[in-house]
Amino acid sequence: MNILLIFPRIEHGVATYHDRGSWESILYGYPAITLPHLAAITPQRHSVEIINENYDDIDFDQNVDLVGITCLTMTAPRVYEIADEFRRRGKTVVLGGYHPSALPEEAKQHADSVVIGEAEPVWSQLLQDHEKGKLKPFYHSDEEFDMSIIPPIRRDLIRHMPILGGVQSTRGCPNRCEFCAITSFYKHGVKQRPIKNVVEEIKQMPNKFFILHDPSLTINPRYARELFKTLIREKVKKGWVANGNANVLAKIDEEFLRLARKSGCIEWFVGFESISQAALNGIKKTCNRVEDFEKMIRRVHKHGMTVQGGIIFGFDEDTPDIFDTTLEKIYEWELDVLEVNILTPFPGTPLFDRLEREGRITTKDWSRYNQIDVVFKPKNMTEKELREGARKVAKNFYSIHNIIPRIVKTMWTAKKISGILPAGTNFAFRKYYKRDFNF
Repeated sequence: MNILLIFPRIEHGVATYHDRGSWESILYGYPAITLPHLAAITPQRHSVEIINENYDDIDFDQNVDLVGITCLTMTAPRVYEIADEFRRRGKTVVLGGYHPSALPEEAKQHADSVVIGEAEPVWSQLLQDHEKGKLKPFYHSDEEFDMSIIPPIRRDLIRHMPILGGVQSTRGCPNRCEFCAITSFYKHGVKQRPIKNVVEEIKQMPNKFFILHDPSLTINPRYARELFKTLIREKVKKGWVANGNANVLAKIDEEFLRLARKSGCIEWFVGFESISQAALNGIKKTCNRVEDFEKMIRRVHKHGMTVQGGIIFGFDEDTPDIFDTTLEKIYEWELDVLEVNILTPFPGTPLFDRLEREGRITTKDWSRYNQIDVVFKPKNMTEKELREGARKVAKNFYSIHNIIPRIVKTMWTAKKISGILPAGTNFAFRKYYKRDFNF
């Protein structure tokens, strides 16, 4: 059976469909691993091809027996267009990912079958059913599965990631943040792959730099510490970036940070979410303590690693002064890179359900669920104030006047050539926000 897997084009982000061939697409194209992973668990008797629409065009006349498309909320309109066109030409289409898992009945209008949740427990059965002409409309991933059986992803099918690679060692998150889709999607808590499997996959990776696609590498410090030690022992000379929790990085022993750096860590992405403790308590991210943020950044810097911080605007506790206060704080903290997001109530999250009950969702044009547009009624400011406030922060932080000295500090912090990665991210984010916030 010939299987075609499609990653749809992205319209918002550091590297988008419109950036084909640019330096951003080469250096910062996000190394999506979902489809290469799905290809890896596909029985070898089937032929698999992957098309990433951010780099290649889709051939709708291609001779395939099954088309699988992964779908985020902001890509749903494009995914449905692709699915409808393939079905019009008589092809069988399967949809999966966060959005179809949250709204399976909607997705089913554009597909022959929908995978709800993780694919591992159901993918093989789905393929068998299709071969027998007995494809079910829905496949529910209700069963637990052993992550030790997950093979390395099919890197031979990735054609456009010369710099950054991607790998996953753990899944799931114990936190229950109101806005986050991760805990809604991963129903079985935190799962871990055997460290030897992860390290072996990293060693086989052709890329010199990689992203660890874990919700947070600091959820289980003992596991992370052993991963660092194994990378060091195996002499893996590659730079990496991972998500980490502010509360852990602020208080964990110095040896943990030293091992992280020695094993190749360049940068930690930390979801601060807000500089308001009241807002953090409101979204149930009580593990974050604003009073610890500056200490955490300085500790990470001391060990030669940089910090990319994520800030979200639009929480119910936010008032119009949150934007100036945030700028003041992040400059005090000497944050290396800032991700500016507008609160987005993704379907399937407690936030979406609450705002829906309160009548505050203003649109279900899923293409606008991109963390740049405002799709709900804020509580303590207007929609225009929220949008303009986030725009102001991005414009100020990524002005050339502020970028240049920050890059000098970043390079000094890293003290290695790998520091060019977070330094260059400043220019990539500047281009992204200039385009999407129009400044």
